[in-house]
Amino acid sequence: MKKLNKAILLVHGAWEGAWSWGETIPYLEKEGHKVITFDLPGHGDDKTPISEISLQLYADSVRKELDEIAEPVILVGHSFAGYIISQVAEDSKEFIEKLVFVASAVPYDNKPAVQIFKEDEGSELLANMIFSGDESYATLGRQAIKDVIMTGATDEQVDYALPKFVKQATKPFFEVVKTDNNFNEIPKAYVETTKDRVISLEAQRKAQKETGINEVVTLEDGHVPLVTGPENLGNALNQIATS
Repeated sequence: MKKLNKAILLVHGAWEGAWSWGETIPYLEKEGHKVITFDLPGHGDDKTPISEISLQLYADSVRKELDEIAEPVILVGHSFAGYIISQVAEDSKEFIEKLVFVASAVPYDNKPAVQIFKEDEGSELLANMIFSGDESYATLGRQAIKDVIMTGATDEQVDYALPKFVKQATKPFFEVVKTDNNFNEIPKAYVETTKDRVISLEAQRKAQKETGINEVVTLEDGHVPLVTGPENLGNALNQIATS
């Protein structure tokens, strides 16, 4: 009989931190799953300088968590973390039972994430990023966070999240993930979001097609269902984890 209690590692997206999963975690724990989340380098309480942050550093921090858990894990990435978990998987399949992409950019054709966003005519992300003078990091204004990132969020939810958003290092957006071997062999699933203004539904479906992802759950939600629809997201992740 299939073990239905899973270890689930949740990886947050750009600008955010482990805090962004806070509303979703209880819905997974009540199903008996062991849920782990953490701050990527330079996010949340982690003070890694922007100058040191790269896609590989992000991936190495996820690998460290996997090695500490040391059992098969459902590895979940939200938004840009789709690139991070893909790099982790390509580096080593160890302890990865399944990759799950939530409203995610997924690498294909050696395209960096910035190219995925540029080619996505329905994405409003790049137009709303405020770059530093040297373009080493980007921030987002309150209106962009409310309308584009956290579509459907209440003012209270936005005000809670706003001070927690960090300066996002831009270097990882320009780096390529070559998915040649390990990545292709690991089972994958996708949670797509129909009202997404960061990665349009069309772009999400193109990524699924390009990477052969057939297990898909659709949420009628914006880009951050972690906050705006945590129960539905929890149910979707439970369904995927136990399928």
